[in-house]
Amino acid sequence: MNFRNLLCLFTFILAGIPMFAQKIFSEGQIKYDIYLNNSDKPEGVFVISVKGNFIRREISMNSGYHNITLYNHQTGITHSLSIQGDQKYALELKPDDVRKKNERFNEATYTSLEGVKKLAGYTCQGAEINYKTGDKAKLYYTSDLTPMLESLNTMFPGLKGIPLEYEVKSSPTLLMRFVASLVDIKAIDAEIFKVPEGYKIVTPTELESAQ
Repeated sequence: MNFRNLLCLFTFILAGIPMFAQKIFSEGQIKYDIYLNNSDKPEGVFVISVKGNFIRREISMNSGYHNITLYNHQTGITHSLSIQGDQKYALELKPDDVRKKNERFNEATYTSLEGVKKLAGYTCQGAEINYKTGDKAKLYYTSDLTPMLESLNTMFPGLKGIPLEYEVKSSPTLLMRFVASLVDIKAIDAEIFKVPEGYKIVTPTELESAQ
């Protein structure tokens, strides 16, 4: 095979390879500012930490509300940490409980929106998600990153990327908007994905009776 034929062969092979392939988000953190009811200033912070099969979500509001959830993909179990008085609880949800809780997100469909946004250094495409419940929400996502675990996009099943801005209507009078300010691909300490010492692991029934 002469040089010209060899060059043509490599050109043909490379033509089928995307020059900018998606990067799998398998370890790092995404930090979101939280806006309530179209407020101009953030009223809280939401941080998602990922390390392989583990996901940690931590939300801190200026009002004092604070919550941490820990998800282990290998076991399918979620722990939600809370403090009530002097007691520390880790509410444990089994895989079936988690699936039932997230059923309302199943069979969602997407409609593309015109225009793009630059968020945390990534170009994001707009979309509107339509749930089978009739609820809708707008989001902007980057297709440059793809989650290692679909559980990272629980609210957005089938999304081909990671949302860096999205809305959540937590009640008829409260709209929460999450806007990413930082995507940090870095090594994460495995200890932050464990239930801390001093927390009592309880079922939903046990937690309800303790209140």
